[in-house]
Amino acid sequence: MRKSFILLAIALTIGQACADPLQDGETYFQRADYGHALASWRPLAIQGNPIAQNNLAIMYLDGKGVAQNISEAVRYLSLSAAGGSSLGQNNLGGLYRDGKGVPRDFARAARWFSASAAQGNSAGMYNLGLMYDLGQGMKAEPFHAYMWYALAAEQRNIPNAAAHRDALWRRMTPAAQNAVRKLVAACKANDFHGCR
Repeated sequence: MRKSFILLAIALTIGQACADPLQDGETYFQRADYGHALASWRPLAIQGNPIAQNNLAIMYLDGKGVAQNISEAVRYLSLSAAGGSSLGQNNLGGLYRDGKGVPRDFARAARWFSASAAQGNSAGMYNLGLMYDLGQGMKAEPFHAYMWYALAAEQRNIPNAAAHRDALWRRMTPAAQNAVRKLVAACKANDFHGCR
């Protein structure tokens, strides 16, 4: 009996030592335990983890567990985006598109959305599609808007992507529909790189 208790204590200690602070923070955040989420993510963010930097930025942006501070949100999203996080790139693009905490800059927003989309991030794809659709930071291009909407819709986690894709599709001629099918296939074949 005593041997079982010691083994259980050792197993619990090892389990705690092997816990993933990034995942722990996510679990705490989902439970609205923002203090523990902050305690899990802040050290990682300071050490340069781009996912933790994105998550900490969202906490500052929304004032969850910390006082709302748009400047800190921009700082951490900038670090996250530069560190290669597709989440950070998409979220920083959103700040530039909306002019929140930074001057509105559609071209810069499109560059960050493009970087996120090139990594397969469906939100980055959708947002880049919107930029092409609305001609924000670039010339309006329905073919590229359709392509990014279609690629985002395939991931099935951005509800509006399919509706936007379908609206563009209905306005295209059969020849244009054939051309955009090829555009989507080529982008997928290149793992979303060089797709514009």
